[in-house]
Amino acid sequence: MSGAGFQVFRVGALRVAFERSAGPLAGIVLSARTGSRFDGARPGIAHLAEHMLFQGTRSLDHAAINQRAAELGGDHDASTSYEDLNLTFQVLNADVAGAIALLAEQVLRSVVPRDRLENERQVVCQEIRGHREDAIGHLSDETWARFFADGLRLPPSGTLASVRSTSAAEVRDFLRRRLVGANLVLSIVGDLQSGDVRRAVAREFRALAPGVACIAPPVRIARRGEVRLRRSGLTQLYLTTLFSVPAGRRELLALGLALEILGTDPDGRLYHEIRERRGLSYDLWADLPGGAQWAALAVGAVAERRAERRLREAIDGVFTRAASEGFSAEEIDRARRKLRYRYARLSEAKLERAASHAAALLYGTPSLEEAEAIVASLRREEIERAWRVALGGPRLTGVLTGD
Repeated sequence: MSGAGFQVFRVGALRVAFERSAGPLAGIVLSARTGSRFDGARPGIAHLAEHMLFQGTRSLDHAAINQRAAELGGDHDASTSYEDLNLTFQVLNADVAGAIALLAEQVLRSVVPRDRLENERQVVCQEIRGHREDAIGHLSDETWARFFADGLRLPPSGTLASVRSTSAAEVRDFLRRRLVGANLVLSIVGDLQSGDVRRAVAREFRALAPGVACIAPPVRIARRGEVRLRRSGLTQLYLTTLFSVPAGRRELLALGLALEILGTDPDGRLYHEIRERRGLSYDLWADLPGGAQWAALAVGAVAERRAERRLREAIDGVFTRAASEGFSAEEIDRARRKLRYRYARLSEAKLERAASHAAALLYGTPSLEEAEAIVASLRREEIERAWRVALGGPRLTGVLTGD
């Protein structure tokens, strides 16, 4: 998974990934396999629970948690995705034991005070409204919700109705059942001794229950074709297409390399065709979100309303020509260099390395080194086949215009 300084071991109920890495800083990620994909009847509960991890424990109120984090001098944050809930901490190596202690306090002893829940409920609702008031966010959410079914249908922030009605007792029960050894990985990258890490983890997480692992629900495609949406006040047209694509490691990395050639960077074919040659759009995007046993290709653009036909023809033309004509050796070499640079940047960042190790253990994503090795070994035929398979799979196009 990584170099000679990398270890995976278990301390009590907790799996620990540790990599010794030179430098004054350490990156710590406590990752739980309980993202929004597992929310079930309470969309957004994982994200709301993430917020509540900072709102009070048996020993510390929300202000004391923030003060303690500030005393450690590091960046203390959290995030929730479809797959996982993450607490992150970047500190000096000398403060790792203190950071582990604070993370354990949050995970094992959060009390979910009702007054703080009301406060964070309002914060999350504002977050949801803000995202949906943005035209691109609205189009993305609505198209995504029609394309996927079940746990992938809604964004990790959930719905206003669910967030407003989720009780403190439900959040406490979520934390008690989900933040358990079967779902957790603690990943640490820093210039530390393995024995010191083991002792700190054993001391702080000795009360962690083994628990029961979350089981990922199946991924289903609910709708294909096209959906047209309207919203008052818009003067432009917003277009996005979602493709369901194979989630195998080599297939997905091959598709990512193809997207480097075709995408929205200034050297990408799509950018050249739509922005430079035709002048149709100033705002283009292309992404490959994914998780355990699923992945999607999302492509979109903003244009004036009367340009819809020309915009769609341009995108389809770039994509179909690539499927029929393939990629040149020069394009593939340039895309590989771009990806090598990105992997190198990530490998220098302690938090990103720690997050990579955690995701690899939780749900099988390749480590940075594994991904780079796969990209280097991909043959042109694999890259071209990955693109053809993506274009031949299920897709849904969303169009948003004004009234």
